[in-house]
Amino acid sequence: MPRWALCALLIAFILPGIFGHELWPQDGVGFGRMWAMASGNLADWLLPNVAGAPAPGGPLPYWIGAVLVLALGPFVGNTNAAGAANLVWYGVAVFALWQSAYRLARRDQAQPVAGAFGGEAGRGDYARLVADVAVLLATATIGVILRFHQTQDDGASVAIVACVIFAASVIEWQPLLAALLAGLCVAALALTQGPVPAAAILLGWLLLLRHSHRDDAARVPLLRPTLILVLAGAGIPLLWPLAAVHWYPHEASAFFASWRSALPLGWPGWESAQWLVRNATWFLWPIWPLAAWAVYAWRASLAAPHLARPLALLAALALALLGTAPLDERALVTMIAPMTVLAAFGAITLRRALDNIIDWLAMAIFSLSLFFFWAYYLAMQTGFPRAMAASVARLAPGYHAQVSLPALALASAALLAWMQLIAWRVLRRPQVLWRGPMLAAAGVTVVWFTANLLFLPAVDYVFSYRTFAVELATQLRARGLADGCVQAHRIPLAQRAIIAYYGAIRFDREGSAETCRLALHRESRRSALDNDPPPGVRGMWEMAWAGSRRARPDELWRIWVRAQ
Repeated sequence: MPRWALCALLIAFILPGIFGHELWPQDGVGFGRMWAMASGNLADWLLPNVAGAPAPGGPLPYWIGAVLVLALGPFVGNTNAAGAANLVWYGVAVFALWQSAYRLARRDQAQPVAGAFGGEAGRGDYARLVADVAVLLATATIGVILRFHQTQDDGASVAIVACVIFAASVIEWQPLLAALLAGLCVAALALTQGPVPAAAILLGWLLLLRHSHRDDAARVPLLRPTLILVLAGAGIPLLWPLAAVHWYPHEASAFFASWRSALPLGWPGWESAQWLVRNATWFLWPIWPLAAWAVYAWRASLAAPHLARPLALLAALALALLGTAPLDERALVTMIAPMTVLAAFGAITLRRALDNIIDWLAMAIFSLSLFFFWAYYLAMQTGFPRAMAASVARLAPGYHAQVSLPALALASAALLAWMQLIAWRVLRRPQVLWRGPMLAAAGVTVVWFTANLLFLPAVDYVFSYRTFAVELATQLRARGLADGCVQAHRIPLAQRAIIAYYGAIRFDREGSAETCRLALHRESRRSALDNDPPPGVRGMWEMAWAGSRRARPDELWRIWVRAQ
């Protein structure tokens, strides 16, 4: 595949959706941690919190984001600087996946069967093909789309596991450096997703070291790499809680107690199995069927490094699922990298009929998606078809659509590029093995690119709390209540972070002895739990203001003042 085409596709995929919009609830908790660190003290760096509320979880991705906020925030804005962390993790993931697949594909066991009359691909060209296919399939994976475009820790998890596979691909040549890199990745994963997936990766890598040690063709020393791996993987993560307990013993005790209680530990039951089948099927599409095909197509070579190593890591992570309950999508994120490498070796062995079916399926699905996006955009602008216009009005009540000519031009160019790609596939019928993965990755990219260009203002209108946060701050100042803390009651962490950032409102810090004169309360028709008033509201509090966001009239916000 031409290098310029691959790079252009990757850039077109990752840039839209990261910059140029307000802070949304999907990004609020992650940004809240980063902003608390960047604007706070050492306690905020060691004990992540969101506007004073403890936010249990690994701090590593938010340390990186906070550094970017401090370095780039004055120039590009704090929210854009926090979003730039996704560019870092995506770049690391792409580089590590490409290098892993390339090095594994160069091995003798991974080479295709030589033709009877010659003409087979060279070793380097073949390895580059497999590496390109791996990167394309990673980009085409459904679960990756939002994970690399939201201020969360999932992109970091994908990148870290990809680096683990890269380390596994160079065990024979650099065993000590490979073990050190794997140990650092185990530590990084423990500081991101917790001990369960990190322990799984550590176990998988120990098995890989043992297997490489037994390989007579390239016997790898066992003792020193094992010590380096275990010391780095298990020792480095302990530095964080030790430092937190040393400097802030009381706060750290409460923080780690809440973190342990929030860890998804336990044996999954029947509901977890149903969730896994229902969600993994689409979240890991299209790499899971291609990975399964790779195991079947290469069944005579399962002990070869290009299959055994990603399979061992994938099996270890699947084993970690047995100790995770309840399951959520974070448990699936770590499986993307090893499954992608396997899928690359499966994609290049597809039979022509099956390959053609995948091509046509990709063209049909993404063309239909583009048709509906454009139809809804026209309905939003013109009011016809009426059913689609009514659906848009229901999702974004009070929104007045405006035409952005630059966005419209770019979206039209993306549509023309997709049509040109379809014409290239149908008319020229290229006989290249990267054709199917490229069509899938290009389809995902064009759909994502188009959705951001056509609907970003409407989505910003629905999800942005900036105007509302400024209005809240204005109401507090008008009543002379701007100073002091505000007690948050029934406010999710995401909204708490956004309101605190845009409104410069200081919420109460958990464990603090300070008594707040104000309380901010959120009610919602969607949740009866939200409708409980602050404790003692009838005798201790007086309502000072009530209002709602135009985009969410079902939400009602109230400011309560503590009675003197």
